Amino acid sequence: MDCDEVFNYWEPLHFLHFGWGKQTWEYAPQFALRSYGYLELHRVLIRITEVCGSPSRVQVFYSLRLALGIGCALSEVVFARAVARHVDRTTSNYLLLAMAGMAGMFHASGALLPSSFAMCLGMLGSSAAVSRPGTRSRVAWTVCAFAIAVVWGWPYSAVVALPFIVEEAVERFEFLLGSLAIGVSAVAVTAGAAMAIDFWYYGSWVLAGWNQIVYNVLGHGGDSTLYGTEPWYFYIKNGLLNANIIMALAMATLPLWLIWLALRVAGGSDAMDHWRLLYRVMPFYVTLIVFSLQPHKEERFLSIVYPHMCFNAAVSLSLLRPLHATRPRLGYVVLCLAGVVGALRMAALVRYYGAPASAFLLLPHGPQSAVCMADDWYRFPSSFFLPDNYRLQFVASSFDGHLPGDFAPLSVSGSTRGSTAMARGDFNSGNRWESSHAVLPNVTREACDYFVAVEYPDRSPMREGEWEIVECVPILDAERTPLLARVVYLPHLVARYWPWKQQWGQMCVYEKSMTSSISSPPDPKDIVR
Repeated sequence: MDCDEVFNYWEPLHFLHFGWGKQTWEYAPQFALRSYGYLELHRVLIRITEVCGSPSRVQVFYSLRLALGIGCALSEVVFARAVARHVDRTTSNYLLLAMAGMAGMFHASGALLPSSFAMCLGMLGSSAAVSRPGTRSRVAWTVCAFAIAVVWGWPYSAVVALPFIVEEAVERFEFLLGSLAIGVSAVAVTAGAAMAIDFWYYGSWVLAGWNQIVYNVLGHGGDSTLYGTEPWYFYIKNGLLNANIIMALAMATLPLWLIWLALRVAGGSDAMDHWRLLYRVMPFYVTLIVFSLQPHKEERFLSIVYPHMCFNAAVSLSLLRPLHATRPRLGYVVLCLAGVVGALRMAALVRYYGAPASAFLLLPHGPQSAVCMADDWYRFPSSFFLPDNYRLQFVASSFDGHLPGDFAPLSVSGSTRGSTAMARGDFNSGNRWESSHAVLPNVTREACDYFVAVEYPDRSPMREGEWEIVECVPILDAERTPLLARVVYLPHLVARYWPWKQQWGQMCVYEKSMTSSISSPPDPKDIVR
């Protein structure tokens, strides 16, 4: 999980259900960039797990992730069945194999992110869109799925629907007004429901998706580049990392389509079905181009077209079938190889970067305590991993951006709605430091009962006598480990003889020493250098 998933979704969800959690500026009512409607959908799943028993918060966390993964898998099956029915059965088999072995799909399927939600709804919408134009049910199912994805999920996922809109305008122009009416009605109903929920929590009428577009695209009230920029080829590089051969095949689909079109026209064959195939493969290209033109890029943004990336790869293999007619299983062999690499990538994500969740489970249960983090604040796995009565506290460090604050305690606001609708002055949209969201290193000894920090061999240890190690778990030092030693999981024997060596550190839980007379917690400068 990245820090955006934790602090923008897991933490607010934890607050809604358990009454406490971290709050980002996007949830401040004066900005209202996040919709509570999306979180309420997942609270239903939490209630279902609680009906089945009285699980711990960690069990709730993993149960919810399991439910999200199952929902994504069902969407994949629906998508593949539609491709088998309306495109080609072999292409459908390729598609299923590609999605099953793609590390990006694995990572996105269980994520509590609107982009992952939009990815699943996009598969359902595309399942209807792959059928031949000419029926209102096709338009209705496609439009409704994408409307929910855009309004309740991620507004930028509308880009995926652009080829479908163009196809409807070209193929069924005489029915365009009817299609527009269906689209407007679907958006109005879904937006109305989302706005009603957000009105309850924010205390005013807002459309969170539109607020996101105003901030990130139109640049009013802020600038998304404050959170980093990447070169134009970022998504291509990232796609090769998370999809390997599948990304390469997806990029090759359009050139292969052009070659096949030329051959069909030259041979006097009916090319109409081939033209329709163009609409089916364009969502991946359109999204890749549009997102690559934006200066601010993040890995998860491209997840909305991961299924379409797999579809394009499947189409490429289908178009290449005549070239390997004597080896009909070659396409499956290629995808199995991609799946093996993908599985090693999945294992690497868990093995190399799974330390935060394991470390926080090492915290001993006890009375009300404060768990502190400094420069490693972004590794926090969410309050679902804190023992009862424990709270996370940030310590000022070298990070000078805008750290999350806390939702107003229910004892102060009187209710959940009172906390979410409370206008406060400690949030800003400019990524500026807010001193009230962190304690100073020289505060009294009582500020921190436990400290969680990542230690590498070249880092100074914690001050002796002040803090005692509870336990540590290994974590890969990504900055000092070469790319070829960290992109996929390397078993111990392989890593031992691999020419590029891995560098490891450890994520440790420290407990305040009861014998120390020092009156301050550790200086972050001594923790991270």
